[in-house]
Amino acid sequence: MRRVRARRAHRARPPRGQPFTYGRIAGLYDTSLRLFGFTRAVQQFLERVDWCLPPRPRALDAGAGTGLNGLWFLRHFPGSEVVAFDIDRQMLAVLARRARRLGDLRHRLTVAHGDLRAPEVLTRIDTGQAIVLAPRSFDAVMVGAALEHVPLDAVLERLARRLRPGGLFLNLGMRPGPSSAMLGRLYRFRPYTTGEVRRRLERLGFVDIHTLRLTPTEFPANLTRIAVTARKA
Repeated sequence: MRRVRARRAHRARPPRGQPFTYGRIAGLYDTSLRLFGFTRAVQQFLERVDWCLPPRPRALDAGAGTGLNGLWFLRHFPGSEVVAFDIDRQMLAVLARRARRLGDLRHRLTVAHGDLRAPEVLTRIDTGQAIVLAPRSFDAVMVGAALEHVPLDAVLERLARRLRPGGLFLNLGMRPGPSSAMLGRLYRFRPYTTGEVRRRLERLGFVDIHTLRLTPTEFPANLTRIAVTARKA
């Protein structure tokens, strides 16, 4: 009996190298971010970013998860429009439920299924229709702890094409260190250093590149997150 159970347990484990499926913990993930103050901390950080965007800006929340960045953007910028996409449909289901509480703002949010490695064409969750993201169609592109799961060079290049000249790119990524190393083993991702992200943005022609550290007042997000911002030339 023990051998049978051991075999079943072995078969239940994901193969080595297979990406972690966040959908298994989507509801718990979103609830824990709010209960432990992570959501509030990130929102506080986003308040001090130098966005410098035109009126009624259009933003892309790439690898949106449950929509922490995109929902904040909608509430913060009057008349803004956000396209939020993720590869995990269960995470998007949580995002869609949260979006229902937005009231009239809900009509300016598009929730879509898509892959960071090919962000040009997405699929709307509500209608199933394809969305083509034209080059230079966004004033801001935001990524929150998602680049760590994909090849950096190719994805940054594809996301950069979506930005208009002068548009802001924000990567609120994992800060290399013991905490992110532990999370990387658990969720099967590789943290990139801020130097790696900055060098690739420079090669893509971005300017005004800055590293932004989260402060102790933005606890607990400051323990695992660090940001890089840049402008599209």
